[in-house]
Amino acid sequence: MSVVVIVRFPTDDPGKAVEWARAHADIPEEITAHAKTLGQIGHRILVGEKELVVIDEWPTEESFNTFFSAAPRMDEFLSGAGLSSGPVVSVLQAVDAPGTFWT
Repeated sequence: MSVVVIVRFPTDDPGKAVEWARAHADIPEEITAHAKTLGQIGHRILVGEKELVVIDEWPTEESFNTFFSAAPRMDEFLSGAGLSSGPVVSVLQAVDAPGTFWT
């Protein structure tokens, strides 16, 4: 089974981070394109009161780690979007259980 990775970035203004990403769309698009070449299955961005949360699905934890440690333009994205504080990363094993789905 795949893994689900939850990355939580603390930020004072998550809306500003999203605005920056939209204004510089080429950067997150390039990062996502690179992630797909490494096997990324799914990718969502959510905002909370004081955080931006990324939820990804990857074939393995190793494929995520390979991506996150060397993604092109990742540092540029994080600093531009105001997400320079260290994220909290959780890697969870997906299980096949009754009633589960992922689209």
